[in-house]
Amino acid sequence: MTTAEPVDVESAWITLADRVSEVRAGSPLARVTILVPTPASGLDVIRRLAREAARGGGQGIANVRAVTVDQLATEIFLLVDAARSRKPLTPMVRQAAAAGLLAVEPGRFDYCADRPVTAQALARCSATLDGIELDPTGAPPVVSEVHRAHQAVTARLEGGFWSRHEALTTAAERIAAGKAGDIGTVLAFALPTATEPATAAVLEALGLDDSDVLNAGRPDLAGAHWTSASDPEDEARAAARAVASWLAGGAPGHRIGVFWSSGEIYRPLVARRLQDAGIEFNGPAPVQLVDTPMARSVLRLLDHLPAPGELLSVRPLLDAIAEGLVRHRDLPLPSSAACERLWVNPVSTEDDDAEPVADPGDQGTAAAEDRAAEKKRKRREAQREFDAFHQALSAQLHEVGQAGSWSAASEVLLRLVDDFLTATGPEEPTRAAARTMLRDALTDLADLDGCGSTPESRTVAHTVQEVITAHRSRTGRIGTGVTTGSLGDALGRDIDHAVFLGLADGLVPVHAREDALLPEDVRRRTEGLPELDERVRRQRELFEAALSVVPAPLLLQPRGSLRESPTYLPSRWLPALLGRDEPETAIPSAVAALRDSAGWATDETPQPATAQELRQQWLTVRGHHPGDLDSEHLNRALEIRADRRRGRFTRYTGHAGPAALPEDFLNRPVSPTALEEWVNNPFGYFVTKVLGAELFADRELAQHIDPLTKGNILHEALEHHANQALADGALPPVEHLLGEAERIMARERNEYWIEDLWQHHRAEMLEQLRETHAHLKDQHAGGWGLNAPEVDFGEDPEIALDLPDGTVLRFRGKVDRVDRHEDGTMRVVDYKSGRRDKFKAITPEDPTAGGTKFQLPVYGLFARSLGGADVRAEYWFLGAPGEPVGYELTDDVVDALRADAHGIVTALRAGIFPHRPESERYTNVTTVCGHRDVTTLWEKLQDAPELGPHLVLLTQEETR
Repeated sequence: MTTAEPVDVESAWITLADRVSEVRAGSPLARVTILVPTPASGLDVIRRLAREAARGGGQGIANVRAVTVDQLATEIFLLVDAARSRKPLTPMVRQAAAAGLLAVEPGRFDYCADRPVTAQALARCSATLDGIELDPTGAPPVVSEVHRAHQAVTARLEGGFWSRHEALTTAAERIAAGKAGDIGTVLAFALPTATEPATAAVLEALGLDDSDVLNAGRPDLAGAHWTSASDPEDEARAAARAVASWLAGGAPGHRIGVFWSSGEIYRPLVARRLQDAGIEFNGPAPVQLVDTPMARSVLRLLDHLPAPGELLSVRPLLDAIAEGLVRHRDLPLPSSAACERLWVNPVSTEDDDAEPVADPGDQGTAAAEDRAAEKKRKRREAQREFDAFHQALSAQLHEVGQAGSWSAASEVLLRLVDDFLTATGPEEPTRAAARTMLRDALTDLADLDGCGSTPESRTVAHTVQEVITAHRSRTGRIGTGVTTGSLGDALGRDIDHAVFLGLADGLVPVHAREDALLPEDVRRRTEGLPELDERVRRQRELFEAALSVVPAPLLLQPRGSLRESPTYLPSRWLPALLGRDEPETAIPSAVAALRDSAGWATDETPQPATAQELRQQWLTVRGHHPGDLDSEHLNRALEIRADRRRGRFTRYTGHAGPAALPEDFLNRPVSPTALEEWVNNPFGYFVTKVLGAELFADRELAQHIDPLTKGNILHEALEHHANQALADGALPPVEHLLGEAERIMARERNEYWIEDLWQHHRAEMLEQLRETHAHLKDQHAGGWGLNAPEVDFGEDPEIALDLPDGTVLRFRGKVDRVDRHEDGTMRVVDYKSGRRDKFKAITPEDPTAGGTKFQLPVYGLFARSLGGADVRAEYWFLGAPGEPVGYELTDDVVDALRADAHGIVTALRAGIFPHRPESERYTNVTTVCGHRDVTTLWEKLQDAPELGPHLVLLTQEETR
């Protein structure tokens, strides 16, 4: 087929109206079929013809229709009785057939047959080879395999499905035979000239000649605006401002279009900017089904289908629960945070003794014991609920992998959505719409029956993802509001203004590469297979046809991307079209665009598109002056940025003020380790102790045992050993201690730890316990006897300390052991599984190491309350227990404790919580916030006068 001499777009519209009038001159109701590139352009064609008829007194549009070639071919194909009993062949069905073939006959693809991408590539090649006579003789072996796979896939689908190629071919034959039905006179408008053989056959059978194919020619872009922007974000902002300016100038929204080269990049950006500006639009939905939390939850679970008899991995379950959607219609489920805590620290639901006391400071009275028992009961109940939910979900997921057909898999998945993603009440519209779309997509799985494949655990997740991804949705109604879409969506549209985004090399044209499965030498000698040059030529024709839709488009080109950090060059096709090598204007940055009101974009003087941009522009011009805007949130954002940048000590950088603490906070018993935590990181203390937030430690990411778990194992083993010593009246042998440790380690073993590292740490812990047992024997021989292990204190008796300002500071805690010497001396011992270096600054003259260590003096006060006249407090380092750190509790030690604790209490009352950086060697509040930024801010804050009285305390360890 040849095409008419190119004409400008307006002339093409006029010529189309004239041709329709000529056809209907003798018969006002004569049937006219106009072939158009897209359904949306078909709507524009009918509306334009109606307007032309109204202005010129024409014959109207009755019995005139505009359809795509595929729509016409499908309509004619379905006139065949045998066709109506079959289903349309979708890419998803073809890919499922390819996967089924690879499962039984992988051929040369046996090494990668189980990878979904292999089936995807074979399905793509099979679609390309429809109707192509490929001779694999002399071709590389992979081509022969592709040819074999195509024939096998086609045979699997034959009789149950019909392909696009079959519909086009059959339609061409029926048209030539005069069996196409009543299609009337056929015209063509804005069709691409480069088409595949099957489409060309339909057009040829219709007998279309040059005068029947109306296209705008090579665009005359003398009036175009070519502008570069720093990145796609700035392009989307510029597009929204240009649209707003055209609307303000009186242009109807339905006569404005925004088109892009890459939907993946620009679809969400453009939609967000237009939504922010309150501009109605129609086009691809900014959030597709695959992007919704509901679809993500299903796909995340299917990615980890459990094997028979196994449970779903907990991490994807926690991820799905965190989305806020996973809940059962009948089974209760604890909160997301509670589930995470149970994952980090599982609770035994059978043995009460296996669950440690939740709050040691509450023990000692009947009421406190009842509260602790109730906490344990609730945690065990939460663990039972979590386990029951986990088992039920795992069982239903197992059904998915064992389904014998896609219909059965569809039913199981729909039940999974109904049972485990159930709504607890009326849903917000977006979530309800996502649920409906998800159910529709999962229902479509049943269409795969008959394609020759069956669900398998290793492939079902990928197949469901393909089904969900293929489910595309739109927003708005065609013809209402601004039109958005890809370059192809611009073809044949009747609009006055257009913006084109992403006109950069690599985006348009897309970098074309040789097809490894159908290489160029095979394409060169196979009729109907487009070669690389032909594919690029088709891209260029589409590009030029899209830009010709309006006489003066706005062309936007990114110079880079803030997300991926590439540098973009202009599309190689722009200079030839525009007659210049570079854009005539550029957007230097987002700030410059705000300042200049985007006047570089159009002939008009467009204003910021949103109220936020107006405020931002005002700030850009005047400078940043917090408090002047009628926006509490923006003012706070400006204050935060200014305070952090300049290092001012305010509520945004840690000076929370006296109102930060609850009224009774300092009346509650406090542990000595909590005082140390404030010194280590006041902000971390505020987050964990005041706000009650916790850091989630993902067990699956742990490579080796952490120091806290290691210490807990050693402490528990020594506690059981000490209890046995009390029961026997003598120190049990070392074998008992090591046996207890092995039992506890087996319980606490994390299956995700690296085995070699675990064995190293296990051996290290056992050696520490041997050293400690030998030290205990020496202490026993020296007159020391065990009084009690793991003793809680804080209520009876109350351990309190009067501070200089009248505050009574009450302590709570738990000591690892209390010993009594033959001479009556009491000794409290705290085990340490780490190194001795951190405690070397502790001396009788400096018992708190400059106000940083409070355990020993507080434990000494507790020992004194037991009636000991002479009291010692010691740290035992399990790696070297014979070298303890400690001292006797004297009045001077108590006075030092009183003074140093008063300093911390004073800071707490004043709301002093700066973020002092912690170590990067483990996960903590600092690493979560970003160690580098925290360190930079801390260096600036140290000059703040408000922090001066507390700075010596907070920098003690830094100067040691």
